[in-house]
Amino acid sequence: MTRGSWCIGVALALVAGAWSVGGSVGSVGIGTAAAQCMVSLPGCDSGRPTGLLATFACACDEPGVCNIGAFCGGGGDPTCPDQGMNATCESRMWHQRNDNSCIPSQSEGLNPQTDCSPDITRFSPTCPLTFTVLSRGTAQFRNVFGWYEVTGSRPELDDLNVMLDCTAAAGDSVVLDVRSDPDYRGGQIGFFLLTPEGRSGDTGTASCAGGDCCASLDRYRAGAGFLYFSEPAFSDDGSVTHLNVYDSTITERKFYFAWEDTFGRSNFDFTDLVTSVEGVECAGAGAACDTGGIGACRAGVTRCAAGELECTPIVTAEAEVCNGVDDDCDGDVDDDAPCPEREVCHDGRCVPNCDVSDEFVCDVGFECDPATGFCIEVACRGVTCSEGQICRDGVCAGECEGVVCPHGQQCFRDRCIDPCRGVSCGAGAICRGGICVPGCGQCDGVVCEGGLTCPTVGGECVDPSCATPCAAGSFCRAGACVDACEGAICPRGAACVAGECVGGEVEPGTDAGTTPRTDGGTTEPGIDGGRPPRGRGGDPGCGCAVGANEAPSPLALGLAGMVGAMIASRRRRR
Repeated sequence: MTRGSWCIGVALALVAGAWSVGGSVGSVGIGTAAAQCMVSLPGCDSGRPTGLLATFACACDEPGVCNIGAFCGGGGDPTCPDQGMNATCESRMWHQRNDNSCIPSQSEGLNPQTDCSPDITRFSPTCPLTFTVLSRGTAQFRNVFGWYEVTGSRPELDDLNVMLDCTAAAGDSVVLDVRSDPDYRGGQIGFFLLTPEGRSGDTGTASCAGGDCCASLDRYRAGAGFLYFSEPAFSDDGSVTHLNVYDSTITERKFYFAWEDTFGRSNFDFTDLVTSVEGVECAGAGAACDTGGIGACRAGVTRCAAGELECTPIVTAEAEVCNGVDDDCDGDVDDDAPCPEREVCHDGRCVPNCDVSDEFVCDVGFECDPATGFCIEVACRGVTCSEGQICRDGVCAGECEGVVCPHGQQCFRDRCIDPCRGVSCGAGAICRGGICVPGCGQCDGVVCEGGLTCPTVGGECVDPSCATPCAAGSFCRAGACVDACEGAICPRGAACVAGECVGGEVEPGTDAGTTPRTDGGTTEPGIDGGRPPRGRGGDPGCGCAVGANEAPSPLALGLAGMVGAMIASRRRRR
């Protein structure tokens, strides 16, 4: 849905019969999108414009300020200097010369008639939520507003959480971190409106039940009032649209809820109760996605913008680090990535330069390539393989063909690796696919899905179904600890032990075909700062991206797959 400048033309309004100075406005829209939103044009009350547009023009970053220009027609200054630019607001309204003295003809910003989002009915709480009353309009009903957890069925009354009761006035706010609420089970949420309208059989009376205009759940249980939900199929009245939802244009993770509160009828002003909720995303946000960018910049997460999901980058281009990721997003992995003296960057790790190292020599069948400092198979000298292939015994073959890595690892150049091995992220961030992203339970953080929960803000999602943490080399799945090697097929005949592929044929490249040399001439594991001996089973380790007792979330798997594709797409010389 487009946003930006839009005008309510005087001629169009007159033809439609919408202008009514000092009264209400008919339910006339502009164009086909307006029929979808079904919101009436502005009206006038005591010399001030009314309606949802005027409400949005007063939804500003400064309290008590509205972006509504003063009337300047009738022989005044022909330039109409007051353009209604008083603060940063969702909308603004201003006059042109010879306008209606009350209702400005010029508007821009959030358009009630074209920018509603009828498909947004469910939401994901991604931050502490702030519930605010913007306006109660001229409604006689003192409605209440709150949230419920989506289950696929109509919510039970005991599952409705009232946040703004009938006494809440315009400007009142309530803050709640839904994610820490003991009744919240981690799913999507919806919102509801509860009215005090009297009932006449199966219909409403358009008047307050018993003369009491204050709505409450207790009164509803006793037979007074009606319930309307953001999931309209569950509303007491399915014949009339009772809610328009709008995505804020000036504040991230903020939505407006504009309600009609009369059973079976509507005047289409949607100002009977206008509330905002800040800290939510529309359902579907938080999923891993591909931005279409290059390198690390391809990794994205879905966000809601203008009522629609879009893929936004998780990271921006940064200086290259030797980590197997194209950090600067230029299409080359680890290009000019720095390493300590006498080491070179190869396959995401700093390894000894075989041309200058005194500690390592190439294994039998391998030789040092002085141009790169890598050990290569003698048979692969001068062989260049296409993308997705690797040189084995002088022949190019498909990389990682038939390999199924242990849980939490991915195959890269015929090796099962953990792309987060050695990656250190800052506070509140976790490693996913070699990239640091905000952890769960915080704004912009990872969304836990598939039954996973967030035990620590800024941490990793976990599977709560296992009573105790699983041992190293296993992970939790459906309440049981499962061996990480289950179903694994390690590359080059290696065996899967304790969640790692070990042994097997020597691998091509730097860390296959190098032998650590010690003073005593023996081969020792863990030499050179704790690295495994080169050419002895690849890169062990699992579980930085996903803990030993955790199942990978969809975002983890999505990012790991994306990063794997990034680093596997290079053309390699063996």
